[in-house]
Amino acid sequence: MADKYISKYKVAVASTKGESVDQHYGRAEKFYIYTVDDEEGYDFLEERKVQPVCLGGKHNKSEMENSVSKISDCRYVVASRIGAGAISSIAALGITAMELPGSIDDAILKIWKYNRIQGLFNKIN
Repeated sequence: MADKYISKYKVAVASTKGESVDQHYGRAEKFYIYTVDDEEGYDFLEERKVQPVCLGGKHNKSEMENSVSKISDCRYVVASRIGAGAISSIAALGITAMELPGSIDDAILKIWKYNRIQGLFNKIN
């Protein structure tokens, strides 16, 4: 059995202008979607608009589910902050949530490293 990991995946980034990871997940009005190929790099794919779901620390369950459904094809979601309720909803779909404020380049590099390390521990038959 060889160690394998998923080397091609999508990352949703909570950003105001697509320049940096600068949005709280629940306050984001859009996510910038990137395709990542661990062997070849990453590219911007598209911008997806969402309705902000944060209501001062509380969330409407159906609005949260709708927001998460818009990024359900992503393996990772990155924001400057992500609350416990959002993390739970995101994780239920098998998406890994990360708080990585700063540049998008740095965030994707950290995800790339994380994904490679995870591949060392996950075996697929």
